[in-house]
Amino acid sequence: MTRSKTPSFITEIEIDLEVGQEKVLLTRLEVSRQLYNACLGEALRRMRLMKQSKAYQAACKLPKTVKANKKGTACRGRKPNPERTKAFAECRAEYGFGEYDLHAYAGQVKQSWIGEHLDSLTVQKIATRAFKATMRYAVGNNGKPRFKGRNQFASVEGKTNAAGMVLREDQIRWKGLILNLIIPSDDPVIQHGLGSRVKYVRIVRRKIRGRNRFFAQLINEGYAYQKPQNPIGNDLVGLDIGPSTIAFVTRDYADLQRFCDEVGDKEAEIARLQRAIERQRRLANSANYQPDRWVKNANGNWQLKKGQIKPGRHTWVISNRMKAKQTKLSELHRKLAAHRKSLHGALVNEILSHGRYIKTEKLSYKAFQKMWGQSIGKRAPGEFMSQLRRKAESADGWVDEFVTRTTRLSQTCICGTIKKKQLSDRWHICDCGIIQQRDLFSAFLATGVEGDRLVAGMVQKNYPGIDFVLRTAAASCRGRN
Repeated sequence: MTRSKTPSFITEIEIDLEVGQEKVLLTRLEVSRQLYNACLGEALRRMRLMKQSKAYQAACKLPKTVKANKKGTACRGRKPNPERTKAFAECRAEYGFGEYDLHAYAGQVKQSWIGEHLDSLTVQKIATRAFKATMRYAVGNNGKPRFKGRNQFASVEGKTNAAGMVLREDQIRWKGLILNLIIPSDDPVIQHGLGSRVKYVRIVRRKIRGRNRFFAQLINEGYAYQKPQNPIGNDLVGLDIGPSTIAFVTRDYADLQRFCDEVGDKEAEIARLQRAIERQRRLANSANYQPDRWVKNANGNWQLKKGQIKPGRHTWVISNRMKAKQTKLSELHRKLAAHRKSLHGALVNEILSHGRYIKTEKLSYKAFQKMWGQSIGKRAPGEFMSQLRRKAESADGWVDEFVTRTTRLSQTCICGTIKKKQLSDRWHICDCGIIQQRDLFSAFLATGVEGDRLVAGMVQKNYPGIDFVLRTAAASCRGRN
């Protein structure tokens, strides 16, 4: 019997640390890191043994789907093969590759000195975290999980608010540690979180301006507080996201704007700090590098090629000046991420103010990274879409992402003509007389997609009423640029 899932939201409150509490929390995070690495190593070992077995290899050869008995099932008349699913489950059970099996292993580890710092529920959540990372790798959804180095484990959480790490009387209590929270009396967001049921508590460490600051995240049941200045609309919104622009269209409104253009261009400063850090690292650890050598480039000119790191394990010397530059670089990345997140939130609120039902193309942001790496790294459209989905669902809306293979909105006209365009062609010009900005027109067509197909009759009916709105939005965007 599986538990029914309930909606959740996070309330973050800063912790007011007393003397000595930072040292205790850092120690517990370090212990959690070592436990996570132990669980991850055990999970990877069991996964390797399982995949080497003949039973697992035989299960892989079974067909993934079989014919469905009823109409309307997934995979167009086919369903997942129950025999294959059962075979994999038997393999995992035989080799102890399961979440609760890893809980039992972590419980044995807890009997050591680790038990002096962590409670049993926190230990189970750390084991679950290691198992899920390994499971995603086992099924091919993610790459191989990495072991955490020092200061790389920045959060730890409980399992319930009944025992272990709990919230009591506006305090976090965790295995003898009582942490006071900084609670502003005039903050409705925090007051809403404190008034909602708490499922469990998470403690997060952040490095801000070179100093450790700790925050408590309350995972609450229900929906996040809706600010009065951010109303939610009921219209249908068509969305088109590009590497540097974003367009959205409703029945009577359209907008095209630069996507997160206010983040700023910090690549030059980041590159300068990275070069300085690399020079200091080479000067302090010259024995760890192969000698420099002169090579001929493609033009036939000689140039000095820096020596690569020698194979094997090394001891690295890090100077104080190098640490200072690393801190400055980390702080720069943190500020960029925080600014980008705030811009994402403002843009999501603007879109949802027009409508909570979103239709957009399902894009591959990995492919975007290959073509426009710097722009995607600066704007992070994948993170934006995650925030948009979360907030839309929290407002009882949805985000429908349809495939581009059958719709081809950037190539299609409402008259039925399909014509390929170059990426440099920013205008949709058709022989039927329609001339519109390409991104805005694609966003408009997205409102007429049903079941991965463009309903031509719907967009033809709605186009006369949106024609002038699209032209005005395109002219306004040109004026801003």
